[in-house]
Parts: sequence; C-alpha cells; structure tokens
Amino acid sequence: MKGYFASHFFNDAVFRWTEEVASYIEDETGIAMYVPQRNAEINDKRENDNIITDIKIAQADTLELKKANILFACLDGLTIDDGVAGEVMGFGLIKEMEEEYSIVTKKPRLIIGIITDMRWQGTGDNHLYRNLMILGKVREHGYIVEGYPGEDDYKKEIVKIVKKFKEQNNL
Repeated sequence: MKGYFASHFFNDAVFRWTEEVASYIEDETGIAMYVPQRNAEINDKRENDNIITDIKIAQADTLELKKANILFACLDGLTIDDGVAGEVMGFGLIKEMEEEYSIVTKKPRLIIGIITDMRWQGTGDNHLYRNLMILGKVREHGYIVEGYPGEDDYKKEIVKIVKKFKEQNNL
C-alpha cells in the first residue's frame, strides 16, 4: 500500500513537521510513503535549482499521486497551500474517474486531511476559514482529522483510520 503526503514544506517548521508526521505514519502502519520534500530531484532548490522545472515537478508528483492509495493532506497555513489544494483535487478526480469510467484498478483510494491550527476549533471571529471546495473533496473521499498544537492525538487517529482502511480493503 502506498501513501502520498502533501504539505507546504518550504520552511523549516513545516519541513520538520512533515517529516515527523510522515515517518510516524510509516512506522505505525507500514505504508510506503511518498513525501515530495524527500525527492531532491525536484525539490532541492540549493543543489538542483538550475534543472528543476514546473513540468518535472508536475510529472513527478502526479505519477506518485496515481500510485497512492491514501493522500495525506496538510490543510494548515494562512490558506490551504496551492500545491496541496491541487493534489487534493487531482487525487479526488483520479478516484472519481476510475469509478465513473469503470477503470479496473486494485487501488482503493482515501484522502485524510490534517488540520492542526488551533483557530480551526475557534468560533466566530476566532474560527479559521478553509476553502470549502477543498474541504468538500476531502470529506467526499475521506476524513478531516483535527489536531491541536503540542498534542499528538491526531497522529493516533490517522493511524487508526489507515489501519481500518487497510483491513476493509485487504491491503
């Protein structure tokens, strides 16, 4: 079974968080995870900036989305990251096209959106807005898992969902 971890990993804090959470999921579930920040060929801006192109990034990441059973999508940030939003929509559409056109595949698919911003749990002026189309696509094909800064319960919830998905699909 394969996973794809989408996040806005371009700064130190989210880079480290992405690696921590992706590694935790791998260790607890045995899932083979594609984490774009690990792909230096398209994301090492220091060493490979002169050969990285938009087409190479799109091709490499799309190939891995097609291979994945589960998309883990970090929905944190000032807004949902553009790349993450694209990955959510792309993955959801892959699943829908397979179903709509009866494309035979042995790839059951699931999206797990992750929100750890404390403002998400606020109300009124304290509530964090998220793009409803992206949230809808996540919920249509999976779950939104909520966390709170400094707490790890959300990671355990993600592992529980993955294990249930594996069991239901004999993976």
